[in-house]
Amino acid sequence: MNNYCLLFLTALFFACSEKSNDEIYQGKLEELIVGDLIIKKDSLTKGIEVRQVINHEGHDYVVSLADRERTIQYYSIHSGDKVKEVKLPFDGPNGFRGYVGMLIAEGMDSLTLISLDGWYYFYYKNQREKVEQIDSRLEFPNSYYSSIYYDRRKNFTKVSKSLYQIAVSPLIRPVSNFSGKTKAFDKIEKWMINYYPQENKASTQTIPFPSGYRLDFLEDHLSYPPIVEFVGNRNYVLFPYSDSVFVLSDYNVIEKKVLRSQMDFNFSGSETVVREEYGFLELKKDASSHLDLLYDTYRDVFIRISKIKESGNGETTRERAKHYLVSVFDSDLNTLSEYTIEYGQGSRLENYFIASEGLFINKPEQTSEDEYEFYKIDLSRFVD
Repeated sequence: MNNYCLLFLTALFFACSEKSNDEIYQGKLEELIVGDLIIKKDSLTKGIEVRQVINHEGHDYVVSLADRERTIQYYSIHSGDKVKEVKLPFDGPNGFRGYVGMLIAEGMDSLTLISLDGWYYFYYKNQREKVEQIDSRLEFPNSYYSSIYYDRRKNFTKVSKSLYQIAVSPLIRPVSNFSGKTKAFDKIEKWMINYYPQENKASTQTIPFPSGYRLDFLEDHLSYPPIVEFVGNRNYVLFPYSDSVFVLSDYNVIEKKVLRSQMDFNFSGSETVVREEYGFLELKKDASSHLDLLYDTYRDVFIRISKIKESGNGETTRERAKHYLVSVFDSDLNTLSEYTIEYGQGSRLENYFIASEGLFINKPEQTSEDEYEFYKIDLSRFVD
């Protein structure tokens, strides 16, 4: 009898230790806005595409891609000024083939790059020191249309000096995918590539699907790839249309966590939208999707960014308002609070990053062609 009582009390303790959905605080993101960051663009820089934040000699810098993904720019978060620019030549001893798919910057001098067609490059002080083709049998994405599924996410991680982890979406051919004749999960099993540059060896690893995911979203090409965040030798895996996070150690599932929210997400999927002679995949007007899962090393919290839905009478996503949710979780993935933000017609949440001063997200309205503006979000209230 005592054993049954102990089990009951243990279950009651864990049930009470987590907030119910109704107890989770939900507010407006503007409650946390404490300032802004203004990136100063020159006349040749058309856009800002944040790929990484580095801390160099005690100062934070944004690493951005420009010029059709062949120019890498460094901006000071303190001043907004561009402090360095690297232009990758096509030819010569320092040449770079194709376009940048993924990058890791270490300080101001070291760059590790993966091209869209699966080549590994290492540069030090603008000099190319290594170039290797990652095993072509791994079905690396090799076109712009396949690369857009993964290129904005932090899916390239340096695990150790000799090992990189690459999360990819190994599509077959964009034409067959957009025609709807090829099912999304037909050939997609091994999302992760472990690459050992010193030996030029690579291997692939599988990631589990949430229960029923294949059945529900078999033909929906915006239902993948999974979002992968590498923290402390563990992978945290979240699929766009699922509230479950898999925690993996050595690619074995050690925990599955359902992220709680007051929001009722509508995972109704995508649709094909035809404009002139081109077809595009877009989320349905009322559809939800998780866009990213970020770990804040400064405050030991996770941030999930989700699209809730769109509103308005516009026929296309560009003509409608977009509603987003920024959720904050502790290190055990318990929900702390969540905040909504709206972007009007012609704008969207497209650039965001975590730095020592907090979370930065692009403002809905960019008032000048010579500047790119971010909100600065204070996360200090979530520090114990």
